Amino acid sequence: MKTLFTAAAAAMALSLAALQPAMAQQGPGRLDANGDGKVTLAEFQTGRTNQMMRMDANKDGKVSREEFASMVARRAERAADKGAQPKGKGDGSRMFDRVDANRDGFLDRSELGKMAAQGFARMDENGDGALTGAELTPRRGAGMAGGGGR
Repeated sequence: MKTLFTAAAAAMALSLAALQPAMAQQGPGRLDANGDGKVTLAEFQTGRTNQMMRMDANKDGKVSREEFASMVARRAERAADKGAQPKGKGDGSRMFDRVDANRDGFLDRSELGKMAAQGFARMDENGDGALTGAELTPRRGAGMAGGGGR
């Protein structure tokens, strides 16, 4: 069971890795819908899910395995272009399978929202139910999405 939990946490860290640098640059920014300087779970889930839904190339309201793999490949290409090692390995199929709770071959808003909630819980270092600029900022050596070591 511990191995399954560790694998699921690693998968979510991978998925948040691409989002976190953008969040760090903007602070609470666009995720902070009410402008109070904090990002709540609801705000985070909405923003994160909307961002992940951008992978939905055919606009059918869900992300297919192929659309997801295409995003993973684009991120790997961008990392290579910048001289960086891509984060993660492979085509993202293992992560996709972990997030696809109903095993229908697609990621819907509900599944993406659950993934975002788990990532939010890991990022909320002080457990106050809100993310601030410091919690949204990636730290060196902390692993992807600032989730290493917690």
